[in-house]
Amino acid sequence: MSTEPARSFHVVARAIALLRPERLKAGSLLGAGALVALLQVAEPLLFGKAVNGLTTGADPMRYVGMWCAISITVFAAGVVIALLADRLAHRRRLAAMSNYVEHLLALPPAFHTQARSGRLMRIMISGCDGLFNLWLPLLRDQITNIGILTLLLPIALLTNWRLAMVLLVLMLVYSAVNLLVMRHTATGQARVEDRFTDISGNLGDLFGNVTVLQSFLAVPGEMGNVRRSLHDLLHAQYPVLNWWAVSAVLTRGASSIAIVSVFGIGAALIGRGLATIGDVVSFVGFATLMIARLETVTGFIVNIAQRLPALRQFFEVLDQQSHIAEANDARPLAVAHGRVTFDDVSFRYPTGSGAVHDLSFEVAPGETVAIVGPTGSGKSTALGLFQRAWDPEKGRILVDGQDIRGVTLASLRAATGVVFQEAGLFNRSIAENIAMGNPDATMEQIEDAARFAGAYEFIMRKPDGFATPVGDRGAGLSGGERQRIAIARALLKNAPILLLDEATSALDVATEARLQESLERLRQGRTTFVIAHRLSTVRTADRIVVLDQGRIVEQGGFDELLAAGGAFAKLAQDGGLATPAANDDADGRAAA
Repeated sequence: MSTEPARSFHVVARAIALLRPERLKAGSLLGAGALVALLQVAEPLLFGKAVNGLTTGADPMRYVGMWCAISITVFAAGVVIALLADRLAHRRRLAAMSNYVEHLLALPPAFHTQARSGRLMRIMISGCDGLFNLWLPLLRDQITNIGILTLLLPIALLTNWRLAMVLLVLMLVYSAVNLLVMRHTATGQARVEDRFTDISGNLGDLFGNVTVLQSFLAVPGEMGNVRRSLHDLLHAQYPVLNWWAVSAVLTRGASSIAIVSVFGIGAALIGRGLATIGDVVSFVGFATLMIARLETVTGFIVNIAQRLPALRQFFEVLDQQSHIAEANDARPLAVAHGRVTFDDVSFRYPTGSGAVHDLSFEVAPGETVAIVGPTGSGKSTALGLFQRAWDPEKGRILVDGQDIRGVTLASLRAATGVVFQEAGLFNRSIAENIAMGNPDATMEQIEDAARFAGAYEFIMRKPDGFATPVGDRGAGLSGGERQRIAIARALLKNAPILLLDEATSALDVATEARLQESLERLRQGRTTFVIAHRLSTVRTADRIVVLDQGRIVEQGGFDELLAAGGAFAKLAQDGGLATPAANDDADGRAAA
């Protein structure tokens, strides 16, 4: 098991490796920073030589001129480095954010059902900020600072090894104190970041369910939980702040201690002829430069240490792998007819929360098959397997004879149109939401899809027509309107296979009845799967597959299954639909 310093080093190295796409520019900045370091270390040395020149009666102007030239060069180089480093760090931060979002959107639904959007957003923002605050100081300042600290001691030793010992001792003590502080704050800061992330996830849940909280008068109780969480967060942060305060105090005192030590020891050495006034002046400059750079480097390291937990979380999300692997030789799905076959398919969720067993049935091209059953019977699992949210543990699913595990995911998704129970609208215009089905569609095609879905008339009654924003998750539309937009989107996609997953179960009976005509248009000429709790919605299906505890218990037409008096008839009776036997009894009582 790796130690904490090794894990931290791995995270930092991985963060720096993200600069690889622009490694030539980054390398140039690092090289320029090292050159600036060399020039800056030379400044105190030239200052000391100029002072020696004054005390000995020699001309100091040669050293002053060199000092002036170096100062101007360092200033100009600093401006260029800062400008280029800033731009590079901003570009790479946006690239990291883009990669994170792309990776997240590629993860299967199984991941997103367990993750919380507020938490994932917090991880992205904190992680990208952490990367930026590592890259920018490193490229702009810290290579120069590290270079100065690396060069300063050898040059000091060559100048006067006795005074150099003062700097060496000071650097060792300073480094030891800061290592101690970082060791005591690393675990605490990790706990603080975990609490921050959890709070962000909880707040995301609250913001997404404001109406529920208000309806159940739960706002005061939830606010109490939020305040307690923030209080616990603050108390977790206090010990970390205490150690950082110790570090800050020691840092401020170090400069004074260093200068006094150099003057005191330097004066003694001058009296014994072991140093010159210029040496003391140079070492005062060395000490001041060293303390300033140590303070900056330490601040940088502390800042990175604070952000390491956020960077770890960021990389943990990037390390999440889809359990759905696309075959190396995967080919695009070719849908000639739209025949779908479930061949002895079995699957159990890793959590053991549901399963299907030995599913075998075939859907002919253009046929509509409804999958029904009690809650937990495996309806959504079967549809999820077809969409490759999971792969079967046994058996296979074929489309026109092609095993869907051997085709590309993009082509499988392109061949299927889906209308969910939740319409899944974005906070954009109506036209943009419909065009999600075909981003290249013309406005005329979008309007035609809306007409077929029965949505055109209500859209045109909106203040801005197709340009009307729908609000967050379609909050500006009624339930029936949202579903018509979803149907129009599926129509525009024009996929040969259609999945209707509880597409109308959230609507009232009257609204559902008005939508049936739109759904009928959508199903024409397409192989269609329908999942529904409300059995009245599957009356027009060509065939009904009845599941119970993950197994097929019945198949047949609507009236045929009612007449059989089996599992479907019981579901129909529980749902308020009269079975043929019940109708016969009612007719007999009326005749009597």
